Amino acid sequence: MTIDLLPGHGVRLPAPLPELRFGLAEAAVLALLAPHGALLPDGVRPTFVCGTRWALGFRLPGVNVTLSAHDGDALTAVWVNRNPHDDRAACPVGYLGIDVFGWPAQELAGALRAQGLPVPDPAHGNLRHGPVHLRADAGRPPRPAPGRKPRHEAPYHFDFVSLHHTAPEATR
Repeated sequence: MTIDLLPGHGVRLPAPLPELRFGLAEAAVLALLAPHGALLPDGVRPTFVCGTRWALGFRLPGVNVTLSAHDGDALTAVWVNRNPHDDRAACPVGYLGIDVFGWPAQELAGALRAQGLPVPDPAHGNLRHGPVHLRADAGRPPRPAPGRKPRHEAPYHFDFVSLHHTAPEATR
């Protein structure tokens, strides 16, 4: 049961839930998710995301998923965050075959670099790589005092990830 973020394509939800491509309209997303109501006990609900035309949210074990359209009516972003109020084990969230919530931040960056990707070091609980943004909200490392650099950041895990598309990646 893994959520796979697919750069340039969209998101593959855990089977038997569907794969959702960037470029889908809100009605198409709702139609694809409708047959799976039993797997989404809280349903698929409209939610607020600043600057979007539409946004839909639903829950899977241990995580919240939000889908949104920023430009026009097409799906342009997928957001997944750990749900601290859900006692179930969090559904793994894969990016290029790596569970982004399952590795400490520095190890995750190293695993992505091992695939030949130019990934920067995580800084202050954030890591950006192309269309992917990872963030640590719970247990975020403290910022150093102004003008001071920490000797090292304590290990932490990410608990938020977003995948955005760029115009050439949109598929209809």
